[in-house]
Amino acid sequence: MPESLSHIDIDKLDAKLDRLEQQLDAAKAERKSIQLLMTFLTTIVTAVVGFGGWFIQNRVQQHIDAQTQAIETRLALEQQVYAKELAAYESVHQQMAALVESLSQVPVDPTRKKSAVDAISNLYWSYTANSLYLSDTIASQLQKLVDLAGRLPALGSSGDAASTEAVEGQITSVENQMKLDLKFSQLGSIPGLKDRPQP
Repeated sequence: MPESLSHIDIDKLDAKLDRLEQQLDAAKAERKSIQLLMTFLTTIVTAVVGFGGWFIQNRVQQHIDAQTQAIETRLALEQQVYAKELAAYESVHQQMAALVESLSQVPVDPTRKKSAVDAISNLYWSYTANSLYLSDTIASQLQKLVDLAGRLPALGSSGDAASTEAVEGQITSVENQMKLDLKFSQLGSIPGLKDRPQP
């Protein structure tokens, strides 16, 4: 009997070992499935994160490109406008220089009145034709300059006459405002004006 018991015990142990081996195999299979699932999920998450990163980077790059293009366009337009403003200011500056030259010749040669009147007229047409590119302050100062120059006694004006000093002072004011408008630290001053007061 003890032999048969030990045989039964061995059979039970064998059966138990078989069950344990089956459980171990099932656990290994389950572990392998979990590893495959984790690998698959890791691959999917990596792909999603990678695609998300690429998508966000692409959107950011598109935004940067759009902003860069907008800035370049704005700068190009500002450059064109500034070039036209500068040309308008240079034209007015040249007409003021011609006016100063003409007015300086009238006391020496009274027959030069016509050239002085023409210089006043040219200055008027220069600033009215370029008014789109001149500041309102410059336009009003030039209007005052034309008015003052037209009332000079040397040009035959009677009544409310203006002085040469007033004309020179107004030219100085216009030049200073032009420097401010154009943000120039130095803009060529008109030759021929002596000891002009600085505002």
